[in-house]
Parts: sequence; C-alpha cells; structure tokens
Amino acid sequence: MAASSSQPETMKAECSLDNPKACYSETSDPVLHVTLLGGEWGSSAGGLSTINRELAIHLSQQSAVKVSLLVPEGACNNEEKNEAHTYGITIVEAKRLAAFDRLDWLSFPPHEHLMNIVVGHGVKLGRQIQVIRDSARFPNCRWVQVVHTAPEDLSKYKCYTDPISKGETKHESEVELCKLADLVVPVGPRLKEAYTSYLQRCKTADQDVLSITPGLFQREFGDLVAKQDPNENSEFKVLLFGRGDDEDFELKGYNIAAQAFTDQRLKNKPYHLIFVGAPEGKQEEVRGKFLQRGIAEAQLTVRKFIQNRDKLKDLLCEADLAIMPSKSEGFGLVALEALSAGLPILVGSKSGIAEALENVPNGYSCIVFFDDPAKWAEAIEAVHVRHRMRLEEIKTLKASYGEIYSWKEQCKEFVKRMWKKVNGKMLL
Repeated sequence: MAASSSQPETMKAECSLDNPKACYSETSDPVLHVTLLGGEWGSSAGGLSTINRELAIHLSQQSAVKVSLLVPEGACNNEEKNEAHTYGITIVEAKRLAAFDRLDWLSFPPHEHLMNIVVGHGVKLGRQIQVIRDSARFPNCRWVQVVHTAPEDLSKYKCYTDPISKGETKHESEVELCKLADLVVPVGPRLKEAYTSYLQRCKTADQDVLSITPGLFQREFGDLVAKQDPNENSEFKVLLFGRGDDEDFELKGYNIAAQAFTDQRLKNKPYHLIFVGAPEGKQEEVRGKFLQRGIAEAQLTVRKFIQNRDKLKDLLCEADLAIMPSKSEGFGLVALEALSAGLPILVGSKSGIAEALENVPNGYSCIVFFDDPAKWAEAIEAVHVRHRMRLEEIKTLKASYGEIYSWKEQCKEFVKRMWKKVNGKMLL
C-alpha cells in the first residue's frame, strides 16, 4: 500500500514566492536564494563581469545557498548556461522590453523567480533593485550593493569634458544607492575605507559595510604557474593590459609606461612593451599615442582588447612581467589575474590591490610608490635582473595571498551576513 501523503497540521508552509520567509525559517532546511544582476556570464565588459562570475561561483559552493544570475534576454548562449549549471548556478533571463535600456530589463525578473537576496553592482547594475524591491512579487527581498569604483578619485585623471563635475554626479549616485541597500560590499581595502567614510552618517554604517578582496583566479589561471619559463629570452616582455580608451590613457598610467621606456635603463635595450587593449580597428591610433610619449617603435607592440579567456592565458604565458601603473584604481583585477598565473607584477601604490599586497609577506616588492616614469623603469629593470628569483618569489607571494584573501572564507562570512539580513540572526 502506498505511503500516506498526509502531514501534521503543524507542518511548515512551503517555500514559495507567496511565503519567502519559509525559505529560511528555523523549522525548515534553510535555503538562501541569492540572485546576482549581470550583463553577461563572460568577461567582455571587463572586471565587473569577472568579479560577478567569480562571486557567483564561490557563493554557489557555500552550503544552503542557491545562486542565480539574472541577465538580459539573449545575453548568454547555451554553452555559457551549461558552464554555469556545472557550478549549480541558474542563468535567469529578464525579458526584452521595447524602448528600455537593455540593462533595465533586469528591473523586472520573471514572476516565478524566487530570491531572498539580490546583488547589484554600481549604478549600471544596481539601480534596477529599487524597482525590484518595490514590486509586489519581491517585498521581502534584501539588497546587497557591491561597489567597484570611487568616481571622484577617478575623475581627477579622466580625459573628457568636465570630468570633476561628472565624477561628483557619479559619486552621489553610487552613495545614494548604497544608502538604500541593506548591505554594502566594497571591492578591496581601498574602497572599504572610502565607502565607510561616505556612509559614516548612517547609524549602522559599521555593521552594513563588508569588504571583499578578490581571491586568486585559481580555477582559470592556476595551472599556468608551471608554464612560466625561467630561462632568459632575447627580449624581456612587459605586459600592459587594459582598455585603450582616450579618456583613460592618463588614469591607467599608459603615459607613465611609455615614458619609462625612454629612461636610459630601458631605452634601446632588450625590453619590449606589449600593450593589449586598443579598441577594434584603432590599433594604429593607440600606437601613435604611445609613440608620442617617446617610446621607440622597435620596443612597442599594440594589440586589440581581448575578451577570450584562453587568449588571455596565452598572453600571460608570453609575458615576463605585468605592470599596472594606474594613478587611481579601485582594485586592479588585471594585476590579480597575472599574479594568479604566477607572473611577476608591478602595481601603482594608489590601487586597491597594492593596499591588499601590503598585508602579504614580500608584497611591498610588487608596489611602485611613485608616478615617476624613472622609478617605473628602475623597478622593471630590477625584476629583469632578478627574473629567475622573482619567479620563485612570486609563487610564494601567490600562495600567501591566497591564504590571506580566501574566496571561500570571505564568501562564508558574506553568507552569514546575508542570513542575518533575511532572518534577523546569523546562520551557524
């Protein structure tokens, strides 16, 4: 005889859209439904997409957490959906809305979708949560706002009309969204300090700001460590990777890199700068901007921006050193990607990753504390002279970084904080 399907009258209500509290009640096996807003699964849009994907993957590995990525309709192909699925992540599509900005489709998740937490990123992928929370479908949803930049700092070096006033406007928008959120997550120590200060007037600022410093990209680049060739080549290749947009040329320190190659330590010697980041079809134009800063034609290669992660792996294996001479950088993901591959790095001191490295044994050896091209030339030469030793040192540095900034441990704390937001207390 079939077992009876009857249950005691005291049975808990089923986890559903109409009763989201049951999804994390004490009387059930708790499941935290976390949805991250995104524009894609890949990294064509740069560092924000990369962090969003890594955060989703590492959150999905936490117990009692169900992760979804909400993207505009058509943003992900079947291969990407299948890859996400292998990590237990569901790609959810927001339907196309005529005459709406594509990212604003995310303001209207599918009615059947279930979420307790929605994670936004900055203005572009955070403003939509105002609409989501005000809808009748998601009245109890909690808002986590991840911040990636400090616009006022960046605006000092932007090369477009009225950068300071535009930076102030962007700053005000970022802070306003943070004040509406239940939890603010700055990326890295530099932004943590900035946004804790911006939100100081809020009574619960100390409780509601939780920084996450990105961990190593071991899943993607960890196997490249053994492929770094310690043998000296005829040229010492210095990689400068980013977007070569006009507005960011000074901000990203591309002018510093070019001028460093005019220093007697590097000029007309076996050093070669590889810049990867020119807009499609504008390689000659970007090359001209570098040459105007004095670098010799024979010492410069300019390539277009690459979106393919396999090509990025090839690039990291080709280079001997990666540099990030940014004058201001919220974090600096390109340097972390290089470090994850076991490639020696040099970073500007006014970046989030530099502040993170200050807490890592021997991390100071990777930081250049001046915007002076001569100092960068000196640092590049020093890496070249000690290249074999630096390859060994970077392995140790990488291991130490991974222990201090663990994705697993940070996501564990992140989940605890989210549980407190939805359930009023920590989940043990």
